[in-house]
Amino acid sequence: MKVMQRGIMRVLPGKMAEAMELNKKWMAMVSRLAGPLSFRMYRPLFAGEYMHTIVFELEWDSFAKMAAFFEKMMADPEMMAEMPKWDAVVDSHEVELYMVM
Repeated sequence: MKVMQRGIMRVLPGKMAEAMELNKKWMAMVSRLAGPLSFRMYRPLFAGEYMHTIVFELEWDSFAKMAAFFEKMMADPEMMAEMPKWDAVVDSHEVELYMVM
């Protein structure tokens, strides 16, 4: 069963450039640990927080592959070193998981 992971990040005002740089590093590490993934990023076109919001979607071939990735991620020293850096740029981060109906 395919799984779509959707994240909504609210970036602190004035921190979007830092967030985009962290995201570039983050996605390189994700690719290293998970292999090629279907990944898309969006910004709201019209919304109150459009200047501070990033929406991303990752598509996983299965829930098991997603879970295996998160296990690798939590054991990876480089990933763990990057995680605290997000605290300085992100106001909130929600993650949603969807399956095909």
